[in-house]
Amino acid sequence: MTDQQSELDRPADQLRKQVPRAPGAATDSRQSGTSTAAVAAGLEFVFSMRQHAAWSLGSSAGESASWVTAYVLARLGEVPSHNLSYPQRQKIEESLDWLLAARTSHGGWTFGATGSPDDVDSTAWAVTALRHYGRPVPDAALELIRRGRRADGSFAAHPAAANKDDVSRSGAADVTAIAVRALAWIDSAASEFLAGHLHTDIERPQGRLASAFFVSSTLIDWEPGMAPWFVVDAVRQLVIRQEGEGAWEQALRLRCQMRLRMQSAWALAASLRRSQRPDGSWPGSARLARLAGGAEERPASQPVGACFDHQGILATATAVSALAIGDLQPGLYFGSDLPVHRL
Repeated sequence: MTDQQSELDRPADQLRKQVPRAPGAATDSRQSGTSTAAVAAGLEFVFSMRQHAAWSLGSSAGESASWVTAYVLARLGEVPSHNLSYPQRQKIEESLDWLLAARTSHGGWTFGATGSPDDVDSTAWAVTALRHYGRPVPDAALELIRRGRRADGSFAAHPAAANKDDVSRSGAADVTAIAVRALAWIDSAASEFLAGHLHTDIERPQGRLASAFFVSSTLIDWEPGMAPWFVVDAVRQLVIRQEGEGAWEQALRLRCQMRLRMQSAWALAASLRRSQRPDGSWPGSARLARLAGGAEERPASQPVGACFDHQGILATATAVSALAIGDLQPGLYFGSDLPVHRL
């Protein structure tokens, strides 16, 4: 592992440390170039959408509260504590209690309605969220994730679908990325699977969240030393080559740029702040239309009002996290937009 790679894979808890502010520093994000005001407004919106200690995307998405709550908590866990008020921190603790209580009798979490089988994706995001706040992770949840692993190194959405004798099928890259993060373990097969996904078909049908950057932004958050250099380089090349559409994709892309120390991240952060709506939210993406449970795929041209994240909860939580990460970076220029060349 190189020193540069170690820097790329910073532990998540470092992002939660308070960064001292210079006396008299401006707080208007549009005037100062920082994102303090945008993050504060985004947090207000996210917590305003919380109901009964959880977040949900509504009946049109099915019983999605466990997955959505885990995802939102994981993103809020990346926001430094000084950006959160005491009441907001209390609400996070209540939501963590809700998430633990939402476990099924099989030890994991499910995306679908009551009675649906536990799935690897929801369970891995729940594990990630619990770890952010130092909550104990149930061993049964980790074992459920392990059972989803396939022979090619990928992870299936459901353990029952991980038929290792069927070499014609593979798992989903987005599920694999978060499963690896939850287990804090990876081997060469999983690395090669993910690198191949990024180099080739970046939106293959198995992907359950339609975005070129969702997988990249997940694996770039792995624990220190986990991501092999060729996986990190595949992310770097993808971020340079592809442009995001809408706030969801731009926020995911910004997360990657910040982790990779790209100078172009600052222009993207400014653009993301300008797209924030008056209520503090960012619009959901019409591309967010595919999730576990067989949700019908919608074309990218369909209006945002009919998309999976029609309220903008996922987009806003992701944007808040990305901007908060950006405000912790040590200076205006800290890297290169060119791919890394290693011997």
